[in-house]
Amino acid sequence: MKRILFILSLLLSSWAIAQELNAVVTVNTQQVNLSNRQVFKTLEKSLREFINQTRWTDLKVRENERLNCSFTLVIHKYENSHYEANLLVQSSRPVFNSAYQTPVFNLQDKEVSFDYQEYATLSFNESTFESNLTSVVAYYIYILLGLDANTFAPNSGKPYFIKAQQIANTAKTTSYAGWADDGKNNRFTLITELISENYEAYHKAYYQYHRVGLDLMSTDEKAAKEGIQNAILMLEQIPSLRLNSYAMVAFFNAKADEIAAIFSGGAIFDSKKLKETLLKLAPAQLTKWNEIK
Repeated sequence: MKRILFILSLLLSSWAIAQELNAVVTVNTQQVNLSNRQVFKTLEKSLREFINQTRWTDLKVRENERLNCSFTLVIHKYENSHYEANLLVQSSRPVFNSAYQTPVFNLQDKEVSFDYQEYATLSFNESTFESNLTSVVAYYIYILLGLDANTFAPNSGKPYFIKAQQIANTAKTTSYAGWADDGKNNRFTLITELISENYEAYHKAYYQYHRVGLDLMSTDEKAAKEGIQNAILMLEQIPSLRLNSYAMVAFFNAKADEIAAIFSGGAIFDSKKLKETLLKLAPAQLTKWNEIK
């Protein structure tokens, strides 16, 4: 609650809304057959410090006001200081007047490769490409900051999405996978969708879902459900929406379990239209939608 009030006070003073990070960082090496794992422990520590100690915004925040998130790097190949990995990125934010943390972002990137020498300094520069690891991580940090901002004020995440786009454009000139405009659901595709004017309703839906939906749950459950349903119906208004939109995949990766739980019980609510829309937007989540009454 304190964090929410703090953020709302920033809105009133016309400041851009965002939070510095409280990130849990894990480097998983179960798939790597190597007896000496010290280099991985060093990498984990360096990455944790890089994410949590870098100033990503101009805001001054208290420790308990930081954005909760996690970065799980699963190494599946390691040879001569070259790594190939999957990266799971997740974030959450508190729901007003409750102890509940609602998931905001949940996405696994399967195209993360990088070179790292033990004890090398991890650094990031917006204007130049220094390391694929730090570029990938910084890219997702700005995605998280942008989406978090959107949950408190409509379309307020744009400055952070622009930063993510700058990172993608710089990294696109390299040979590293995940940055190319090749039609795949990758980092380039995600930020292209988030920046697109066609996705204005997507960003508004983040605000509607959280501030006009979840944040009312403790005081008026029916109104909260109405707000969440309206947010999901808003997603259907996105022009030229691809069937497999990566931004939409990210939204429902984070929200499918929560939506099913909210509308499978509690206050009586006519969810027929909601269910029809969910089946159109995220047919892969059919099992979850069948839980809705």
